[in-house]
Order: sequence, then C-alpha cells, then structure tokens
Amino acid sequence: MFILALLFSLIWPLDNQTSQFEGRYLWVVRNTLTTKQSIDRMLEFATLNRFNHLLVQVRGRGDAYYKSDLVPKSHFIQQIDFDPLNYLIPKAKEKGINVHAWVNTYILWSSNKKPLQEDHILYKKPKWMDQNNNLEMNINNELKKNNYSNNGYEGLYLAPNHPKVNSYLVQVFRELIENYDLDGLHLDYVRYQDSEYGQNPQAIEYYSKYNNAITESDISKMNPSELSLWSSYRRKSVTDLVKETKKMLNYVNPTIELTAAVKPNLYQARERFFQEWDVWIAAGYIDKVLIMNYAKDLKVFASNIDIIYDNLPSKYWGKMVMGIATYNQSPIDVINKIKYSKVTRFKSISFFSYNVIEQNPRYFPPIKKILYPK
Repeated sequence: MFILALLFSLIWPLDNQTSQFEGRYLWVVRNTLTTKQSIDRMLEFATLNRFNHLLVQVRGRGDAYYKSDLVPKSHFIQQIDFDPLNYLIPKAKEKGINVHAWVNTYILWSSNKKPLQEDHILYKKPKWMDQNNNLEMNINNELKKNNYSNNGYEGLYLAPNHPKVNSYLVQVFRELIENYDLDGLHLDYVRYQDSEYGQNPQAIEYYSKYNNAITESDISKMNPSELSLWSSYRRKSVTDLVKETKKMLNYVNPTIELTAAVKPNLYQARERFFQEWDVWIAAGYIDKVLIMNYAKDLKVFASNIDIIYDNLPSKYWGKMVMGIATYNQSPIDVINKIKYSKVTRFKSISFFSYNVIEQNPRYFPPIKKILYPK
C-alpha cells in the first residue's frame, strides 16, 4: 500500500476529490469542559468545520466532568453546580452533532501530586492498582515517577485482571449512560500500560487459585507454556471489560454506540498491550474502533494500515475510524494522511485533538479544504 502513498498526489482520483468521510470525529480534551464559554467556542468550531461526532472527555484521571454518585467531581470545575455534560449535550444535538462520552478506563492518575478529592478511588481502593513487579506498592514512590518525562511511564492504572475492577468500571459507565442522553460511550486506555504489567498481588493470587495449569505464581519463573497462558489471561481481562460493557449497553440502551481507542499496530496491540481489538470487532463486542494512527512518518502510518488490511476481512473495515494526530505534525502532514485514508477507503476519520487546533487558528483551514472538497 505504500506505493499508493507515493503516488496518490499524482493519481488523486476525481471521486476522492469530491467525496467526504461519513463519520468525522473530533476529540475534545477535558480542560475544554470547565466553563460554559469554552464549551460554546468548541461547539462553534465543530459546527463551522462540519464535525458530526464529538468525543468529550468526561472521565480523565478517576474524576468526573459530570454529576456522579460514584466518581468524584474534577477539582478543575470551579463552579460548584456546573454540570458540563448536561450543558453540552442539548446544544450539540441542536446542531446535529452526536455526543460520545469519552472515558479513560484503566488509567487512574498521572500527576506527581496526589488527588485533592478525599473520595478518589486511588485512596479508596489502593490495592486495585496495577504493578509491573510483585513487590508491595508504595503509592508515593509511584507518583514520583511522574516527575520524569519520556521514561515510558504513563501513570497509575487500575489492574484490568483484578477480580473487582471491571465490575466497578461497568457500574461507572452504567450510571453515566442512565443519566445522560448520549449517542455513544467511548473507551480509552482500555489496555495494559505495557507488557510487564498485570502483577497486582490480588490479581496474581486469584489467577493462580483458579487456573489449574499454573504451578508458579512468580511471573519471572514461569515456563513458556505458563507465560502463554498468562498473556492470554491478560488479553481476556481487557476483552471482558469491553464485552460486559456492550452487554450492559444492550440492556440499558441498545442505541448507544460503543467505541474504543486502540493502538494502531495490531500486532503490538495484542502482544504488548493485550488489546485484541480485532477480536472485539469480529465478535461484535464493539461498534467501532478509533485507530490511534498518530505517527508523523507516512511510512509508519501506511504500514499500520497494511497490517490491518492483512488481518481483517473487508466486511469489518466499516467498523474502523482512522485517527490522525494534530499535536505532532504540520497541516501538510495531516493532509497527506487524509488523502491516504481516502485512497485506502476508510469511511470515517478522527482528529486528536480540538484543543491543539484551538491554539493555532491557522492550522485547520488548509486541512478543511481537503476534508470538504467542493
């Protein structure tokens, strides 16, 4: 497919010049939701630029940008009685824009300072945190890791394989769905932090107790067969959350679209992050995946698409939304990826994120000309 990428600017077909993507998704990071004024500016931008789906981040780091009895309200919302989601939804629907509640699932905290809310889940359930070793966790030491950039550490995660974590998250999602007139629920960070994680002591104990094939609970001492089973188990723990969330939605409100943000390299997604999103699509556990194909290099961008097309039958291609980043590349780079996405016949596209575009008013106009050809 990369040959197409080299040639598409020369053989740009007429139908690609005049067609537009059916689904046009815009990611909206949570700091936009703190005031009515910033929400209004975002909606004006989305309307002028003809986006028909908004992914609004209402759960960032174990906090809520909506009214909840289960999750503490974000301390960034200064107005005590302000409900950002309740304010946003009717305004977006008036403009014909679908609203998806974007929730960060397993990631819980990524600051070097502790949460201000006393009822934050980090304080209430510290033994639910994921680990990359079997030592007793020191929360203060974990928080110190956030002082260092580019060390690969993303923050504290809930342990996907802890026996109580997934049921807690489904409960959080259900409250959100039952209380708001949403069009979709979007799962982000629905994966492990990296391949060495999953060593929460209670999760290991539970796994060893109920898996007769395992004779060694120390991951470092497992034989290849046991390691394979251990990896499959971690994949299953993430898949179970997606599956149970879909089951809940079908019961509470089957019109809600379930989507998830996924790693763009399908092989790495499965083997490193235990995110088998191809299985989710094939099994019907998910309605769409938003592929975070955020590489600046067009070769890498194209390679990720090659892997997808080599592994997923064409009947599933309509369930994939191609994601393009705006934070790490020029408008020309973005335009080339829009063209490539059209050439490779993606029907929907997403941009991460509005917050980056907002900071530079000159960034999006040239992109819009390609996105919406006359």
